[in-house]
Amino acid sequence: MANTKHTFIAIKPDGVQRGLVGEIIKRFEQKGFCLVGMKFLRASEEYLKQHYVDLKDRPFFPGLVKYMNSGPAVAMEHHSWQ
Repeated sequence: MANTKHTFIAIKPDGVQRGLVGEIIKRFEQKGFCLVGMKFLRASEEYLKQHYVDLKDRPFFPGLVKYMNSGPAVAMEHHSWQ
């Protein structure tokens, strides 16, 4: 029986705005990944601050939170078999 590897992939707001979602999915599938779940979301500022808490003391933290909150993102789970 083959081992299944689970991979999380996020398309950030600029990728969604630029209409790259389909092309990015296509590239992963061409590499042998199988998309098993996808969700469009817009994370709240509070969620992003918690998600990136390990970076809170870095000078780029406020810009990161603002950027990730600037529009919708796509969260996906892909599987690959080895």
